Parts: sequence; structure tokens; C-alpha cells
Amino acid sequence: MTTAPPATLTDRYLAGPGRRPLTLRDPDPARLDLVHQALEDRFLSRPAFLTADEAGRLQADLDGVTDLLFTLPERLFGGDPHAFAAAVGLRPEQSRLALRPPVPEPARIGRADLYRDRTGFRMLEFNISSALGGLQIAELNRLTLADPELAAFAAREHLRFPDPAAVLAGQLRQAAGRTGETCRVALMDCPDGYRATEPEITALAALLAPHGIEAYGCHTGQVRESGGRLLAGGRPADLVYRYFTLGELTADAATLVEAEALLDLFARCGVPVLSPLRTSMHGNKRALAMLWEDRCQDTLDAGERDLVRRLLPWTHELRPGTARVDGERADLLAYCRRHRERLVLKPAHGLGGSGTVLGRAVDDARWAASLEQALATPHIVQELVTPLPETFPGRESGEPEPWVLNWGAFLIGRAYAGAFLRGLPAGRADVISYAAGAHAGCVFQQAQPNT
Repeated sequence: MTTAPPATLTDRYLAGPGRRPLTLRDPDPARLDLVHQALEDRFLSRPAFLTADEAGRLQADLDGVTDLLFTLPERLFGGDPHAFAAAVGLRPEQSRLALRPPVPEPARIGRADLYRDRTGFRMLEFNISSALGGLQIAELNRLTLADPELAAFAAREHLRFPDPAAVLAGQLRQAAGRTGETCRVALMDCPDGYRATEPEITALAALLAPHGIEAYGCHTGQVRESGGRLLAGGRPADLVYRYFTLGELTADAATLVEAEALLDLFARCGVPVLSPLRTSMHGNKRALAMLWEDRCQDTLDAGERDLVRRLLPWTHELRPGTARVDGERADLLAYCRRHRERLVLKPAHGLGGSGTVLGRAVDDARWAASLEQALATPHIVQELVTPLPETFPGRESGEPEPWVLNWGAFLIGRAYAGAFLRGLPAGRADVISYAAGAHAGCVFQQAQPNT
């Protein structure tokens, strides 16, 4: 006689309050408005859940991969960060700007995009940068707890959720060197990008305020020096929280000159930038691909090698030549042509799934053409991960429906700082993004015993 496996957290939820779709209540109109502004107006019909062990493993894995990415210059380039920058695609002027002496340490602020298959979480991308969306997700957790049945389930199962904004506030204080007093933070973008990011910036400023962070939005054109102090939009700043990108600062020669003057001003006033410009090159898709190269694999110990192979799908920069696949060396382009249905092609610098081609979604001729076109600009090719569908109550039918989730898991410092979900019905989930109509959702996790 076989014994049925124990019911999971999700099973227990679906057998109880999860039999019906969750509806956001309106106990706090300001919070509801904030969530709608930040996370679109489409929400999953239930939260997702992690056990304490799953959350702990996820934190350890994100920490471990970050450690590996930050040590790539030492492992592969003799400690030369400029050589590493060139290898991940930075132009010389970009490398020079990002690595102006004294060379800053990269910052541990990022969001990993993960699928969950039969083996566990698999990391598709890792956006290591301060310009992250979704930091407001804890507000959605709080709103869902207005549902009394979910609140009772959360209490019974000892569920909690990290608050990314609260964890970030601690990092801001530490970086600014202001641990016991008000910390003034300029949330800064470029002038051309500020209009689009202003709602995100305003929302983050409101979330940081309860944690003693006096944050405000501004752009790089509003910065000046007064009496040795940095003023941004007329207000003093102890720290610049960066939304502007290295690409924006080096768009042309005139912009580059302005960027160098801007960084000189920050340094002269003693105001640090979080995250430093160099951070983003460690989250580059080509940096992830390096973890699978033989020369990097040879530097890993057994635990590190297991981490890469367990968490990161096989990933390689698309270029002529050979690569190790399935334990043997093979001509990379010939392998890609033969194994279309197993692979996905991505621009090395793309965002939100833009330019992604799934081999299984096209025929041989289209796939071959896509590979040929991709050789003209930096691309990576990656093993296709097939996520396990999860059951969600249908909002229209009320019947169970299979959905596929993209987990956006935050790492801030060395802490897993929560996750926000994007999901689509399983039948149309080739690329899960807001642009494809994804719905947003939040995650609860069980507390560790005795916490």
C-alpha cells in the first residue's frame, strides 16, 4: 500500500480559503492605490508559498551565485576589472566611467528571475542593480491579509513575508554611514528617464519614510554643490540611489563629459552612489554565461559547481566555436541548430523578454535565421526551463486553472528580501512579462522554528 505524499502549503490553502479567488479589499485606499500604480492592475487569484527550508535554500543560493559573479574578475581575468568589463561588453569609455578610482565595491542589491521546475528553482537572469521594479510588493502582502480567511490561514501556518523596502533602508543607512539618524537619499534618474520612473520613485520614497529615510526623487540635471554639500533639486543628500544607467551616461560624447563631471561632484562632496555603476556588469547575462565556461568551472569547488549546475540552466554566449554541452565539447552553432526545442535565445542586454526567441515556438528555418541574426549583436543561448504549472482558482469560472509563475526574488545585502510574482495561464506562458499581460502576485513563507 502506497502512502500519499503529505499535503503542501499550497494544497492546504487550496483546500480551504484558496477555493475561491482572492479579492483585494480596501481597508487602506492609499495602499491600494500604491499597489495598483506599482504592479499594474492585474493580480493573481492567490498568493504563492514557501516553506522555511525553501526560503533558506533560496537565500543561500542567491548569496552563492552573487559571490561567484563578484569574483569573476579575480577568477578569470587576473583581478583586472577592465578586462572583465570588456568581456561582458562594456565599451572602453563605459569601463573607464564605471571603474573610476578608487574602484567601488559592487553592491549586493538585485532581483533574480526564477522558474520552478521539478528540481526546484532555476535562475533565468539576475538583475544586479539598484534600478529594480517590484520593491513595493510587501504592500500587496499586507492588502491580502485584509481577507480574514487568508489571515487565519497565515496565522495557523506561521506565515510571514520580508519587506524589501525595510531591508533596503538598512542598506541605505549603512552605505551613507548614517545608522542612528535621519538619512537623506536622492532617488536619482537621468532627465530623459525621470518622467517614466517618477511614479516608481515616488512610491519607494513613501515606503522608505517609516524607516527614517528621507528620500525624494530628482534627476541628474538638478544636482549642484553648495558649501561643499551636494544638493539635488535644492535638497541636501547623504546618498544617491541610482536609477540612471551606464548606457544613459555614455550615450554620446557630450553626455559622457557631463557624466564625468557629475561623478566628480559626488566624490568631491563625499556622497556615495548606491549601487555603484560597476555593479551592473556583474548582473550582465554574459557574466552568467561565464559561470558555465570550462575556465570558470575549473576554479569552482565541488559545492560551487553543484550550485551552478543545479540553479543555473546551461548558458553560453552565442559565438562561433566550441562549447562544452552535456559533458562533451561540440560546435556551438551546430548544436544550437540541432537542438532548437531545448533552447532559448536572448539578447545579452535585453529587458522584459524583449527579443527573446524560444526554439520550440518557431520552425527550423526561423530558428536558423534567428541564430544567424543574433551573431551580429551580443546574445546568449540558454537551456529552456519548463516550469511546473501551479493551480489557481479562476476569477471568471471559479474552477482550478493551471498558471505558470516567474518569481522575482530580491537579494539585498545577504538577505532574501521577498519576491514578487508575474504569472500567465499555462497555455500562453512562453515569455512571462507585464508586456505579455502577466498578472502580479505576492509570496508568503513559513517562519523558521522558534522565530
